[in-house]
Amino acid sequence: MKQASRLTVGLAMGVVVVALLACKKKEESSSTGSTGAAASGGDIGVPECDEYLTKYEKCLNEKVPAVARPAMQDAFKKQRETYKTLASNPATKSGMATGCKQALETAKTAMSSYGCTW
Repeated sequence: MKQASRLTVGLAMGVVVVALLACKKKEESSSTGSTGAAASGGDIGVPECDEYLTKYEKCLNEKVPAVARPAMQDAFKKQRETYKTLASNPATKSGMATGCKQALETAKTAMSSYGCTW
């Protein structure tokens, strides 16, 4: 379960980075336009985030032991929902690529103990 804790911390760090970048971008933006809908399907419309989410989900479903998987899937579902919310707002979407690149790097380290390859 120690590995699951490291993963949860890694996921939380990725979410925090994306949220901080999104907040910073929102403060810098003077745009008050309406929010757009997130891309249909599993994609959120930010290539770096879509790549991270796809790779992470594959690793989670294929490599994480069944005993640890439910809690990690729940955290992942919440992260995907957060990303979709951020991507639906042009002011926050533009800052997400950097955060998702960092989330991918964090996940590579955190998930390596499960034998995931990126």
